[in-house]
Amino acid sequence: MPTTFFAMKSFVILVCTACSSLLVCNGQGVQRVIMQDQKGRLVTTYTGKNAVPTYTTTCLGSPYLGDLVWHQGTLIYRNQIEMPAQIAYDIVLDQIYWRLNDSTKAVQALPDEFTLEGRRFINDQYKIINVKRVTYYEVLYDGKNKLFRRWTKRLRLIDPKLYSYRVPLEDRFVGEYILTGDLFIQKEGEHPKFVLLNEYSLSSALPNMGSELANFIASHELTDQILVEALILYDRRSLTVR
Repeated sequence: MPTTFFAMKSFVILVCTACSSLLVCNGQGVQRVIMQDQKGRLVTTYTGKNAVPTYTTTCLGSPYLGDLVWHQGTLIYRNQIEMPAQIAYDIVLDQIYWRLNDSTKAVQALPDEFTLEGRRFINDQYKIINVKRVTYYEVLYDGKNKLFRRWTKRLRLIDPKLYSYRVPLEDRFVGEYILTGDLFIQKEGEHPKFVLLNEYSLSSALPNMGSELANFIASHELTDQILVEALILYDRRSLTVR
């Protein structure tokens, strides 16, 4: 198997089939378990094994993209090598892991592109070469002018004082992983540019859009799909004004 697929270090992931959890042994005295609790919520538990006494903290959600950790997908490299695999995308650290369907061993990867359940992600080609951390964008529209979304998660700490005595212990979390996504438009030959879903931001990102497209944007409630349709119109206009 090409060494390309073994970029960075590998580690063992153990799957607890009884509780459908993901157990990561990171070798730093901290054990992480990601699982669904009895109420069907995805939770992440961190246990410090070297601490005296041993501590355990539980957060609502996980640092991975999606309601599950592992997804069917494909790793894609510049040489067009494609590898179907189960993929886990840690969007807190921008780290991708893959494993074969019949294996519990996970390997960190650094693909140029990958797919998750039919969704396509590409790396930021303007990042410095040979860095260990690469930002990935989800491709929402892949025309002459492209539309990307960059997903991020942050751990929002929860003040324990917010929980009343009526809240059971299993519903008390030290924090919650919050998912957000930013939109970017990439014009041909340029860096992706952050945009907001409002007329001012789009007029700045799409200069010389013409009155027809400007009226289209002004007459619609702006959503991802409307922005895709606007970019299609913008691409067509670019071809006709040459």
